[in-house]
Amino acid sequence: MLAPHRAPLACGALGSYDRERVLRIAARLGCFPRPVHEDSGSILLLDREPIEWSGARQRGLAWLEGEIWRPQPLTDWQAAATHGLTGLVVDGRKRYLHTSLNGLAPVYWMEDGGAVYFASRIDPLVRTAPRRLSIDWQAWAAIVAMRHPLGERTPFAEVRRLPNHATLRRRLGRARPRSHTWPWEEVEPRATVAAAADGVAAALESCLAPVEGDVVCPLSGGRDSRLLFVALARDGRAASAITVSDDEGATHEEQFAAPVAAALGVPLERLEAAAAEYAADWEERARRVEYQFADHAWLMPVARRIEGLATPVPDGFGIDVFFCAGRHFYTDETLDTRDDGRAARAMFDRLRRYGIAHRALAPEFHGPVEASAWEQYRAATERFQGHPSQPILSLYGTRSVRGVSAYSTALLGSRARMLMPGANGALAAAALEASPHDKLGGVLYDEVFRRLGPAAGLLPSTTGAPRQAPYLPRRWRSAQALAFYRRSLADGPLAPYLAPELLGWLEAPEGIELSGDLRMGMEAVSMLHAWWRRYRDILVEVDPAELLG
Repeated sequence: MLAPHRAPLACGALGSYDRERVLRIAARLGCFPRPVHEDSGSILLLDREPIEWSGARQRGLAWLEGEIWRPQPLTDWQAAATHGLTGLVVDGRKRYLHTSLNGLAPVYWMEDGGAVYFASRIDPLVRTAPRRLSIDWQAWAAIVAMRHPLGERTPFAEVRRLPNHATLRRRLGRARPRSHTWPWEEVEPRATVAAAADGVAAALESCLAPVEGDVVCPLSGGRDSRLLFVALARDGRAASAITVSDDEGATHEEQFAAPVAAALGVPLERLEAAAAEYAADWEERARRVEYQFADHAWLMPVARRIEGLATPVPDGFGIDVFFCAGRHFYTDETLDTRDDGRAARAMFDRLRRYGIAHRALAPEFHGPVEASAWEQYRAATERFQGHPSQPILSLYGTRSVRGVSAYSTALLGSRARMLMPGANGALAAAALEASPHDKLGGVLYDEVFRRLGPAAGLLPSTTGAPRQAPYLPRRWRSAQALAFYRRSLADGPLAPYLAPELLGWLEAPEGIELSGDLRMGMEAVSMLHAWWRRYRDILVEVDPAELLG
């Protein structure tokens, strides 16, 4: 089933809902979804035909994110979720939502006036709320410390995100969200890497089988996008490859992508962006990810290039997590689950490798921000402690779902139909069958590349390759970008509480390298301020003292 050239857009309500409010939510989604189900206790609107399934007791109307749907014999919501579906369940007199196993399709919800209103985007929910809303300072503590929220939190205290493989119903006068055990939690890593590679390769072939050709493939210097590119290019389905600078002052990505494209005879297009466009790109990036993933604007050229493409765009989301490829995340400390609490703390610390970002704030904020983020991370991953794949499940359930997926589903997916085999249930389960220790060093990648055939997959990649010192102009450090950051940081709730070191760099950046800590903090605080400026007309008073907890 071919869908519109973008990620799914859905909204609706459970309980004693206001139909006019639901229609206003739909209008703000920007695509005017139509009702596909409606009764006195539930309503669902979609921008595409629903995927319908039915069993002895249940039937569902669902949507799919990150895959191409092929009919499956489904009899309950758990089976639907395992195959990547998110949707509404009609079970006798019960009506409830469920999310997918991989959690890619976001479901945001808020409770009001006897009903639960939900949507695949936050903005339509808050813009149609009948009252002013509140900032969730705990969510922003996690965004500052980790780059993204944790658990169910969003920037708004009244809005929550339903976790992956969860249900939401309204019962006894209130919303009842419930997380269910992932089937991935039940996978015991007892297979060899070779056996796991057989399963991964078969699942990848199945995911990509419906893709006919003329595919534009994003291709970085890493191995995730390469895996999908090789699988599509070997039989001529890749029409072109595109790569973009990561804006870190060198051609680190391009120099490893080019030989792979050349080896398979596929033209490589190098994307660029002008410094004058940086501020507009930054604002657009932040808006698309709904202010939930701190970063700069390096991916916006890719988003523009793939906008409106008729063919699906492959994306390597999730592959490195299940392949245990992130050498920064999978260390002796994070993999030693004999002391699961210590392993959890080690992963928390590794997740902040891009920068101890709270150092961009005044010293009195450092302890409270880090403590809040750690408590949220601990609560979000407690269910995985002691599991042989604890680091994998923890990493996926936090950084992948609440952070990185925003690139695939929102930044790129808002204008293009993304294909993400790395989140496919069968592929992930196959990869999980090999132990984390056995997969270290990229062993599983090598085995899968050998099964795909072309030797280009085994060419050198950015993994383990040392970066050169910056020698090219960086757009994020251009005069236009610096002017933007100065304006952004000066206009917002945390403006009086910036670290002196960050303020000094903003005023005299020439020749001074900004530390990773301060840079990530600068991005997070800038994003908070951009969010505040966009929504301050519907917010109650924002008091930064609450961040001190």
